[in-house]
Amino acid sequence: MATKTKKVAIVYRMTHPGGVQSVVLALIRGLNKLNIIPVIIWDLPPSKTMLEKAGCLADFQYVRFAVPSKQIDRLPDTLRYLVWIWNVIRAEKYPWDFDFYYIFYNGFIPPAGTPHLRYLNGPPILPQLENFPNGIRGTGIRLFVWTYRSILRHYYPAYEYHAESPYVANSAFIRNLFEQTYNRRIPVVFPPIKIPEKQFNSNDFNNRDTITYFSRLVPYKRPEMVLSLAARFPRYRCVLMGGVPKHRLPYLEKLQAFARDLRLRNVVFLANPGDEVVFRELDRTRYYIFPAQNEHFGMTTVEAIGHGAIPFVHDSGGQREIVPTESLRFNDQNFYTKFAECNSWGIHQLHQIRCHLYEHIQQFEESKGVSNLLAYLNGTPTSITNPDNN
Repeated sequence: MATKTKKVAIVYRMTHPGGVQSVVLALIRGLNKLNIIPVIIWDLPPSKTMLEKAGCLADFQYVRFAVPSKQIDRLPDTLRYLVWIWNVIRAEKYPWDFDFYYIFYNGFIPPAGTPHLRYLNGPPILPQLENFPNGIRGTGIRLFVWTYRSILRHYYPAYEYHAESPYVANSAFIRNLFEQTYNRRIPVVFPPIKIPEKQFNSNDFNNRDTITYFSRLVPYKRPEMVLSLAARFPRYRCVLMGGVPKHRLPYLEKLQAFARDLRLRNVVFLANPGDEVVFRELDRTRYYIFPAQNEHFGMTTVEAIGHGAIPFVHDSGGQREIVPTESLRFNDQNFYTKFAECNSWGIHQLHQIRCHLYEHIQQFEESKGVSNLLAYLNGTPTSITNPDNN
């Protein structure tokens, strides 16, 4: 008798590239190998181009949000996070019959008793609801937080801890934040990442003339720090590349204006580059810079290391798990001095470092992460590893 193919739903927005989107695409590829075509649940259909490029097959289930995600995109950052409170999806209101839900959006409430997994790819409590200005400047937000916790959370549990749900975290950093908040230890499933098979030769550093920023071009990632670095080290070509959705175009223009103000002639901006362009640039990169603080994980850092670049990242968050070498991590006070120190190292030392890091990142390889995610679908999550050394 043939085994019934499970009906699987994935709850997340798949309209543009991003770190979580990359995890979802890898998961879809894994499901497709099991002859499962999952259904994406959101208020906008997934990008056909993105699915096709990733070699993924997925269907789509529309849900109506109280505030459409397209409208939220046009709002300022803090207001955007607050408005998402109203967009809670209660699956019991729909005539769905899924066997399993992979949930990447906290405002989704699955039917009681339906197997599911919540993938925690950020802090358990939104910083925007916790870290607000002191004094009169923070009065409005404090009032909103009080209203949410006293009234709204009972009807719109967008930011609540779902105690009955199985969770996994995308890094030990996030796992530890979750444990501190809820006194519950959860497994870590690192994001599944395609790592190219490479054998490096120290001579290729002669062709690596670029300092690269590769991540979404958004304010909290602080790409302007890379522009300041480019001004101090003009011998290097400097590339800033990453995703720029339409509502982020004004920020890109601001960065470009900042580069003009610094009179930088060694800077190239690459908005929404394709894989071919990304890989070409990473193969030309000597130093990959990641300035964001308390990044939840940092998939692009892994990708840069996989292409032979030397990472130089902020000493916080999940970046510490990717880059265990302390001399390659900086804070805001020693950013320039530590980079100058790294830049003084000889090619032999740089080559040894990247070979060590390349071996280190094999734990983040795609098949391992996908296997761990599929373990929950198969009812065998004991295969999940739980790193205790972070």
